[in-house]
Amino acid sequence: MDHINQPQLNNENHHTPLTRPTVERKVFIITILIALLLIVGIWIWKSIETSNIRKNAETEKEKLKQEAKGLLVQTHEQHLKLLAKPFAWAVRSEMMQGNMSQVNLYMIEMVKEKNFQRVALVNDKGIIVSSTNKKDEGKPFSTIGNNADLGNNNTNMQTLQDSVINMTSPVMGFNNRLGTLFIRYSIPKAGFQE
Repeated sequence: MDHINQPQLNNENHHTPLTRPTVERKVFIITILIALLLIVGIWIWKSIETSNIRKNAETEKEKLKQEAKGLLVQTHEQHLKLLAKPFAWAVRSEMMQGNMSQVNLYMIEMVKEKNFQRVALVNDKGIIVSSTNKKDEGKPFSTIGNNADLGNNNTNMQTLQDSVINMTSPVMGFNNRLGTLFIRYSIPKAGFQE
């Protein structure tokens, strides 16, 4: 009897060790696969999230640049407007005394300053009587500006592509308009650091 029982025990011992490692291997492999899938899934999710954050940051950066450019243009417009009134008064005083050479000197000195491209004086008939670009003189104002600005009794600004400001300002006498002052100003490029 001992012999009969003994082989059965050996038989059971042979089956148990073979089946147990196979199940443990399957569980181990499944666990590794699930862990790898989770790692890949988290990596993909984080990559998408990082990409979205970068896109949002870039969009916000561009928005801020555009706002800054707009504020820069507004600031230059305000400074030109502040400059226009006393400059127009000085031109008015010299025009009333018939001293056009002094008006020319004022304009030449102004255009020497950085970013001023052109300064011109238009008479009450719309003809350019003095200009820092002598080719303009004697021509109608429409060759350098907008004729509608000649009838406006306020300082007027026209910004072209956020790079140039055309300003017109009336030069008023006691009872009438003596002329119109025209200034073309180049807005400095904004150098944004990356």
